[in-house]
Amino acid sequence: MGCAMGVVKYLLFIFNFIFVLCGLAILVIGVLIQIGNNHYSKHLDEITKNLMFPSITLIVIGSIIFIIAFLGCCGAIRESHCMMVTFASLLLTILIIQIAVAIYVFVTLKNSGNIDFRNIYSINLFNHYKDANTEAKELVDGIQDTLECCGVTGPSDFNTIHHMSIPGSCCGLKEETCPESDAYQQGCAEALEDFFKSACKILGGIALGIAAAELIGIIFALCLANSIKNAERRGYSV
Repeated sequence: MGCAMGVVKYLLFIFNFIFVLCGLAILVIGVLIQIGNNHYSKHLDEITKNLMFPSITLIVIGSIIFIIAFLGCCGAIRESHCMMVTFASLLLTILIIQIAVAIYVFVTLKNSGNIDFRNIYSINLFNHYKDANTEAKELVDGIQDTLECCGVTGPSDFNTIHHMSIPGSCCGLKEETCPESDAYQQGCAEALEDFFKSACKILGGIALGIAAAELIGIIFALCLANSIKNAERRGYSV
């Protein structure tokens, strides 16, 4: 094996070590998004179902990448032709899946205008804020506090719809009421739409970014596998 292939060998090892970390990162992101889906799916099913497929796919891909990257590290260090070809083949499969996920996410993002965020949020959550259903109240307060929004279209919704004072969650307070002048001015329907679009962009961007890195790994792995095969034919090893 020549000096250039020796460099490729160690670059591939470093690449796979970084890829192990990337696999863990993808797994964590997928788990966090899925936890959010499960928390809000009962009331915002039409919104969260569009994120369920990519989040579960990221969890699976993250786990598989972790295993594949470990295989690539071993193959590079041991200079195993079989392990490197297997690694490249598995990585190619993951790359194709990730490109499909990215396409799905960006198509969902493009079609997000068909989702009536205002109607979904009003009917499923905000209209039940004063009901006995305390879960709806807790979710509305949680959304307002997290996304820094208030009401459906703005803080005045609490007075016009529920005839009540603006809750403290509209300005980051836990229990006290909130003056309208201090309340978040953005409505939660708009904030949810912005959050949904941001989540889609992040998921799609991660999928494409990791796919590009995987393509480099596939090229390195095939080059190293070819070099190992040629060295075996010549009857020597490094």
